[in-house]
Amino acid sequence: MSTNYNSSVVGTPYVRVSNIQIQYPENGLPTVTCTQELAIVDVSSVVRPLGTFQSLQWNPDMINNATTPINLVDPTTGANMLDGSGNPITTNLQEIMLGILAAIRQQQLISNP
Repeated sequence: MSTNYNSSVVGTPYVRVSNIQIQYPENGLPTVTCTQELAIVDVSSVVRPLGTFQSLQWNPDMINNATTPINLVDPTTGANMLDGSGNPITTNLQEIMLGILAAIRQQQLISNP
């Protein structure tokens, strides 16, 4: 049986990520850890946690896979996002990490002008 990541169906348990941690040492390999939980969307569209689910951990390979395409997915259904021609819309690790850095830098400047 496959794991359900689709949160669009009311009353059906699904797996959601509740915490993402990125460790990026100065001269080391980045490590991403995602804490997952089982949850359900109730009839009021409120997400209700049901319990823990296995965590995910991996090392993004920024040396060999920085520009390898990664399909963008709909955050509710998990389905691939498509362009007007029906092709998957993609990003890559380099763009993701640059986006995270930009958001962090913006918050740093807001917090410490």
